[in-house]
Amino acid sequence: MIHSGWAFDTTTEHIMMNLSNNRIKPSLLICISTMMLVACGDSDLDTRFRDKIEEAKAESAAAEEDQTPATTETETETNTETVTETETNTETGTGTGTETETTTETETTSEVSTAETQTEVVITDEGEVANIEGQPYDKIFGDEFQGTAIDASKWNTTFEWGADLVINEEEQYYVDILESPDFGYDPFQFDGESLIITAAETPAELLEKSNGQSYLSGAITSAAKFTTTYGYIEMRAKMPAGYGLWSGFWMLGAEFVDLKPQLFIVEHDGGRPNSVFHNYNYHDTDGNLRSPGQWEVSTNNATTEFHTYGLRWDEQVLVYYVDGVPKYRIEGENVSRQAMYLIANLAVGGVWPGSPQSTTEFPSELHIDYIRAYRKR
Repeated sequence: MIHSGWAFDTTTEHIMMNLSNNRIKPSLLICISTMMLVACGDSDLDTRFRDKIEEAKAESAAAEEDQTPATTETETETNTETVTETETNTETGTGTGTETETTTETETTSEVSTAETQTEVVITDEGEVANIEGQPYDKIFGDEFQGTAIDASKWNTTFEWGADLVINEEEQYYVDILESPDFGYDPFQFDGESLIITAAETPAELLEKSNGQSYLSGAITSAAKFTTTYGYIEMRAKMPAGYGLWSGFWMLGAEFVDLKPQLFIVEHDGGRPNSVFHNYNYHDTDGNLRSPGQWEVSTNNATTEFHTYGLRWDEQVLVYYVDGVPKYRIEGENVSRQAMYLIANLAVGGVWPGSPQSTTEFPSELHIDYIRAYRKR
């Protein structure tokens, strides 16, 4: 995932490859360049890439001067997120342990009544209409994954920045099976009812093709094929268990500008099989990466049974659901108002879950029954 402060491999050859192929948009380059400066320092950078960073410096200078959250009265007045717990127990938010700043100056959390946590999402058997808190929503995008291959009209099998850019110290290589059908490994399988994304150890003969990464896996994104602003988005899935396995269903801003929002509808750490996590990241006006806090929700069978993970996204409101029940609520002016696209992936390793252990079984599988997006009538 992109959050976690954009920790990535600083090998400039891999980044230059994507630049030369025009696979990194200028707006995304600004973000990458800034993090390169932080990660390895200007003196260690390839001269070909240093020129690109100099262009990004002008726009990111303010953020580079001070990476600590401001606590002035002015910022306090404009930073007005409200986080409301919608569980009936006393779960607490958990941070990622990274460079993301948690916005605590004006946040409040509270427990709501049992009546308010009753199922609020009802979807028709056909999946075409959803009732969200009494409001009808119509499906505007969906994939039931009942075919035999990735639908290229809906999905890409690589990120916009290319397969060779390593982020978050992750250890997998995402195979772009649509562009490289003869790669030698296909992480996407279909059983007639679900898409199965499989992570496996990289065979020796594929190490060079996979950027030396120890594992192979898959990611699907709807970038440039489907975006939405507001609505209800849901995935039904069964997560893999095992240390170092990092499943996610999330959204990125189509242009990655201004707030540079990142909506994490659900994340799962295979080393903590009885929990799922919700989160939201954005950048404040000074360029600091902010988050109201990652939220942990207890689930006893996320790795053995299918569950639905959804997000209701309205103006200044985010509500996260598990099996139609609201679990986490964020309110504030910094809620994304940009068009965003969908991502589902199975990462291996990284700064959040850590590396796989000897007990982690490979191949490991993320099963996705469907992904749908709805818009309020």
